[in-house]
Amino acid sequence: MAQARRRSSGSRRGRRRVWLTLGLGVGIGVLIVLLWQFVDRRWHSREGVASLFSTPSKTAPARKAEEARKPAEPPKSSKTRYDFYTILPETETLLPERGVRTAERAAKAERAEPGVSYVLQAGSFNNFKDADELKARLALAGLVAQIQRVSIEGRGDYYRVRLGPYEKLDKLDATEQRLKQLGITRTLALKIKKPAG
Repeated sequence: MAQARRRSSGSRRGRRRVWLTLGLGVGIGVLIVLLWQFVDRRWHSREGVASLFSTPSKTAPARKAEEARKPAEPPKSSKTRYDFYTILPETETLLPERGVRTAERAAKAERAEPGVSYVLQAGSFNNFKDADELKARLALAGLVAQIQRVSIEGRGDYYRVRLGPYEKLDKLDATEQRLKQLGITRTLALKIKKPAG
């Protein structure tokens, strides 16, 4: 009988130890989660269990009503705004289509506009190889072209094949006619302001 008492008291102690260990583990786990949520909210301003411990300054409906009364602020753009987008139109302008030439237009083409030169873009490619092939094709035809690399945000690099600069429109028109004879029909004629100085 004494042995039975010892066994039952030993098994009770074992059960207590198991429950105590289990309870202690659960308590530590809950404490770690609460601590993590509190620290995470402080650093990243996310709502979580830590919001249970913070004292709300205003109730949710009162906060929403106050936010509705505030004037809407324009969203702050994280992108840097460059002057490039305002400067480019001032320096480089696309010339309108030049179809049938009248006497007035012919006279204007003969005169050189001060502070302006003209460039003819024969093509624009998203890889250098194609641009270089067009430049070589133009060189075989006796035309001198340059490749200009341009980065377009969100689209990558483009390689423009350009001829010029020309001082007069009639030289630009003659080069454009030569390109049409070579089968290059989609060209852009650009008027470029010369830099001051």
